[in-house]
Amino acid sequence: MKRVVLLLLSLALLLSVVGCAGDSGDQIDTSNYPSKPVEIIVAYKAGGGTDVGARILASEAEKNFGQPLVIINREGSDGELGYTELAQSKPDGYTIGFINLPTFVSLTLERDTKYAIDDVVPILNHVYDAGVLVVQASSEIETLEDFIEYAKANPGDLTISNNGTGASNHIGAAHFEYEAGIEVTHVPFGGSTDMLAALRGGHVDATVAKISEVAALVNSGELRILASFTEERLENFPDVPTMKEKGFDILFGSARALVAPKGTPQEIIDYIHDKFKEAIDSPEHMEKAKNADLPIMYMSPEELAEYIKNEEIYLKEISTFLDLSN
Repeated sequence: MKRVVLLLLSLALLLSVVGCAGDSGDQIDTSNYPSKPVEIIVAYKAGGGTDVGARILASEAEKNFGQPLVIINREGSDGELGYTELAQSKPDGYTIGFINLPTFVSLTLERDTKYAIDDVVPILNHVYDAGVLVVQASSEIETLEDFIEYAKANPGDLTISNNGTGASNHIGAAHFEYEAGIEVTHVPFGGSTDMLAALRGGHVDATVAKISEVAALVNSGELRILASFTEERLENFPDVPTMKEKGFDILFGSARALVAPKGTPQEIIDYIHDKFKEAIDSPEHMEKAKNADLPIMYMSPEELAEYIKNEEIYLKEISTFLDLSN
């Protein structure tokens, strides 16, 4: 009997030790961070606006980060594939990523996504990329008035490409469609690269894009901007009217923010924030961003958290009168 009791006590003690070791193993050592390369997930194809901005910023941040920063493109399902992988990654600081707003929020409101908004924690915002309505330079539609007049005379005939059903550009286009009282056909693609390829190839009549994605094509004479979704006229395109000037009070653009999986230690969040903020402020980064037509708009973790909350409020409000399912 004594042997049985002793055996049970020994087994209990062993399980206790193993349990403690398991708890200890779940704790993340922040003392030597970073000790290996850090992966940065971008939920869209290489060459798009998000990818370009991420690579420019990462190349500068890497100089003082202590380890390589590796961009990983995980495109698919309008960004959901990459966002899900990011949200479900181990919160140890070795996987972080960029989210696009409003898309990161809008997807969760439109369908049963495999991630939730609060599965990530804010680090900082990098870019605010204003939305624009664009056509080919050879198009017979030369002004916003032309666009609206044609759409009213030919309901559903005009096609507008976007970066995915319910994604950021679709929201901007649908909101404009509603406010202008017109009917167009929205054509979704998996990202801005394919969306623009459709316009450039003449497969659609127009697109709603971000200014960084089309600036070079506008400057080269291939595309024409009909209007911007901004409060003021774009600095580099002062001849382009705003939607607001034309009577449509629609402000639309894409914030591109760096986040980490929920549960990432605060010490690591602070380290990443400080290194990336230093990179944002560097003259080298600002010059590269300017050349790429990337409008920099830094937000602190607190400001970014508030911005995400406000985006959710806005999207819930417009969902009462916009159908973003097609």
